[in-house]
Amino acid sequence: MSFRDYLKAVPPGLAIASAIAFILLNGLGIWQLERLKWKEGLIADMARTEAAAPLPVETLLAQPKPDWRSAALPDCVIDPAQLIYMHSEVAGVPGYRVLTACPIKAGAMLVDLGFAENRQAVSAVTLAPVGRLRPFEKSGLFTPVNRIADNDWYWRSATEMGTALKASLRPDYFLVLDLKASRADIAGLLQGPLTAPLPNRHLEYALTWFGLGWALLGVFGSVVYQRARKAKTI
Repeated sequence: MSFRDYLKAVPPGLAIASAIAFILLNGLGIWQLERLKWKEGLIADMARTEAAAPLPVETLLAQPKPDWRSAALPDCVIDPAQLIYMHSEVAGVPGYRVLTACPIKAGAMLVDLGFAENRQAVSAVTLAPVGRLRPFEKSGLFTPVNRIADNDWYWRSATEMGTALKASLRPDYFLVLDLKASRADIAGLLQGPLTAPLPNRHLEYALTWFGLGWALLGVFGSVVYQRARKAKTI
């Protein structure tokens, strides 16, 4: 069969739809490769800061991107009456993140003290908090609403938690306490993850999108070939 026979067998609508889908699928693959490069840089940046000595929080907050850096806060009195228990889980175990507010030069900062399996009583203690700065996350589409009146919390909200803690919380960053670095021995509290998990499967995703695009091209070619053969035999 000649090339002209194949051209005659190409359904115009199918050709246009296949071309658009091919471009979109390969575009998604390229986007995942760009995400891969960004994620590798972020992982390397986090690894580089792990061994860095903590800096005063005000010094870090004056920098353009203080995310994940190790910060030291002024002394903070942990008041058992000023705690928030936010629903969470660690390694599949349900429980609570125990949160409070600690003063800094400009207002206060939300501090994640650690993980507890129940709403246990925490003794009053004075800490010199050291931990990692984390940017506030946004609530997800299916995240339950915080119920301030019931002290029932599902995500970190500087505005809502500031109201509950009677503190003017910074809205951009909070601190995840490093119990060991802070020399904090608070009964029942376990160390929470200091940094967010950063899975890196973007290469796998990219190969999947590219594979789907070229598989689609193969299916389109097979359809054209079968139509051309059928037309030739008629």
